[in-house]
Amino acid sequence: MQNIITMELLAGVSDNGFSLDELVYELGRVIRNKGLPGIVAMILALVDELLLRRHLEGRSWLGQACCERPVYQSLGFHSRRIRTSLGEVSFRWRRYQCQACGRVRVPLREFLGLEPHQSRTNELEQIVVEVVSEQSYRRSSQHLDTIGGIPVPKSTAHRWLVQSDSDELARTEGKFASLLVDGTGYKRRPDASVGLDNKGQLRMAIGITPTGQVCPLGTWSGVGWEQIARNLGAGLEKETKLAGLLVSDGETGLAEALGRLTDDQQRCLWHLPHDLDDPMWRDGASKREYRSIQKKLAALVRIELPAEDGEAVGQEDRERIEQQMGQAQQGVVELVAQLKARGYRRAARYVDLARSRLFGYLRFWLRHGIVNPKVTSFLERLMREIGRRLKRIAFGWRPENAAKMARLLLRRVTDPQQWAQYWKTKLRLQGNVVFAFRGVHASPPTLGR
Repeated sequence: MQNIITMELLAGVSDNGFSLDELVYELGRVIRNKGLPGIVAMILALVDELLLRRHLEGRSWLGQACCERPVYQSLGFHSRRIRTSLGEVSFRWRRYQCQACGRVRVPLREFLGLEPHQSRTNELEQIVVEVVSEQSYRRSSQHLDTIGGIPVPKSTAHRWLVQSDSDELARTEGKFASLLVDGTGYKRRPDASVGLDNKGQLRMAIGITPTGQVCPLGTWSGVGWEQIARNLGAGLEKETKLAGLLVSDGETGLAEALGRLTDDQQRCLWHLPHDLDDPMWRDGASKREYRSIQKKLAALVRIELPAEDGEAVGQEDRERIEQQMGQAQQGVVELVAQLKARGYRRAARYVDLARSRLFGYLRFWLRHGIVNPKVTSFLERLMREIGRRLKRIAFGWRPENAAKMARLLLRRVTDPQQWAQYWKTKLRLQGNVVFAFRGVHASPPTLGR
C-alpha cells in the first residue's frame, strides 16, 4: 500500500520580527503534539480502510480464521489511544463479531500485532528502559519530557520497567571455559517485620565460552550461594559440569557451593594479596609488615603463560610451567609456616585455605591449551559499573527489582549488539515501512496590514 499524505500547516509570523528560537520552538511543539501523531493516525485509518476492502472482496485477514465458516457482523468503531515517542496517537479501529462462533475480531490490531489492551508502543518502552537504567526515575521522567517531549511519570516508568521482559537472559548451551561470580552491596528497602535491614547484597554470574564470548547467566538479590548454585545447575545431567574453571574472590561459602559445578577452581590472584591486610591487621602486624608480605605473596603466585591460546601445549612449555607452579606452591607453604612462626595465625590460615585454589588457571591451560582468567578484574569492572548505576539510580530497592535492574544492565553492558538485536526483533524492524520526504512547498504569503 502506498499513499501520498499532505499535511496542511498554517504558519503565522509577525511582520515586526521574531526570534529564530521562537520559530523552532513553536514549530517543534506543533509538529510533536499534533503533526506527527496526526500522520500516524492517518496512516492507521488508511490501513483500516484497506482491511475493510479486503473483507468486502472476500479476502482473508492476517492469521487463521476463527472457525470453519466465519460470518462477520460489524460492531462499529472503537476509539483507542496509544502512547508513542512521537506523542499520544488517537485513532479508531473497526471491530467485527463472528456470528458462527461469537469471537470478536479487530483486523487493524491483528495487522499491527498489538496486544488487546496495549497502551504503549514497544519503541517507547525501549527508550524508557534505556533512560531509567542510567539514572533515577525522577530524573528520567524530567529528561524524557524536557528533551524528548515524552511525558512519562516516574511511577509509570517504574511500572513499565518492572513489566518489561528485556532483562531475560538466554541460556547458552554447552560447557563454559570459566565461570566468574561476584557480589556487591546496595541500599535495599528495609522491612522490620521480617528482620530485613537496608544492607542488600546483589550477586552475579557470567560464563566465558572457549572462544572468549561473555554470556551473562543471572543476577540474584537476597539469595545465598547454595540457592544460586542450584539455579545455575538446574537442567544439568548428573556428573555434568557447567564450566571448567570457577574464578572467584574467595567469599565465604562461594567456593564450596559453586565449586561442585566446575572441574577446578581459581582464587582471584588480585584479591588474595589485597585482602591479606585485614587478617594481618587483626593479628597485630604493622602496616609496613603486611605490605611487605602482600608484595611477597603477589610475586610468588605470579606465573605468566605463553601468548598462544587454543593450541596444544608443547612439552617444553609444559615442563617449564609445571616447574614454576611447583616452586610457587612450595613458596606459599613456606610463607604459611613463616606467618605461623611470627604469630600471625589468622593470616596463615587465610593463605593456607586459598593454597589449593591458586593455580587452577594453570592446570586448565595444561589440559586444554586455553588461557582462562586468573583474576576477576573483568567481573569486578562489570560489578563496579552496575553498582555505580544501581546506587545512583535510587535507594530503597526491593530485592526483586534490584536483581531485575542488574540483569538489564548486565545484558546491555556485556553485549550491546545483542541488546540492539533484541529490540530490533521485538519492534519488528524488517523494512516494511518506508517514508520519502519530497520537499516543502508553500503558497505565496498573505501580508498583514
